[in-house]
Amino acid sequence: MSRNQLNQRQRTANDPLPLGSFSQTSLRYLTGTLGPLSQVISGGYGGGTYNHWFKVTLSTPGWIIIAKGGPRPKYIQVSAYDLNRNPIESRGVFDANSVETVNSEGDIIHPYVGHVMSAGSDLYNVFNPARLDRGDDMYFPLGVGEYLLCISSTRNERLDYAVGIVIEVADPTPFLLLEDFSRILFEDIIDESAVLLDTTESYTGAEEHEHSLSEWQTAWNREHPIDSPFPEVFVPLTTRP
Repeated sequence: MSRNQLNQRQRTANDPLPLGSFSQTSLRYLTGTLGPLSQVISGGYGGGTYNHWFKVTLSTPGWIIIAKGGPRPKYIQVSAYDLNRNPIESRGVFDANSVETVNSEGDIIHPYVGHVMSAGSDLYNVFNPARLDRGDDMYFPLGVGEYLLCISSTRNERLDYAVGIVIEVADPTPFLLLEDFSRILFEDIIDESAVLLDTTESYTGAEEHEHSLSEWQTAWNREHPIDSPFPEVFVPLTTRP
């Protein structure tokens, strides 16, 4: 199969540039130029684009972390979309036997016949102090599937951008988080189950899902030429060496 040779000006949300399929932590540093051009085209002058489209495929659960760099990052907007074919949650429809009431004349009526039953919305950041993630669904890794990234300019002028993307794969080692925030790692195989690590009494759960600078640097060096320096835009996102 031949490689798609479209440039970014010709791409849309339906034909993004694939960045790859990821099963381990990986870093990408995207650069480009957005904005209008004054070129001779059919019917006059024009050219350029305000959006660059990219696609990330996760073959294992993980996070997609984005950082803006470049000379004028405040004029760059980055949007992310879930391309997975998630099933639509069905909702029931009230029929004549669902709800009935009596009006002021004493007649029995069915006020909701034909109306769709309500359903609780699945929203982000619904605060729940009893949960480890405090109700923030974005704490959890993204599922296996495809995700669309759009880098856009908010200015009507030529604008260079630099955007760092970290695909951070979730730790495959499962763990049990106890009520007092102590944690034990375990290994479950066919013949036996074994505890791998028991945490200390001072463990509070605050160390969960840290971002290691050394791990990110190792991932960068694995996939880029030896003379390609580690982009500084990633450093503020890390939480430990």
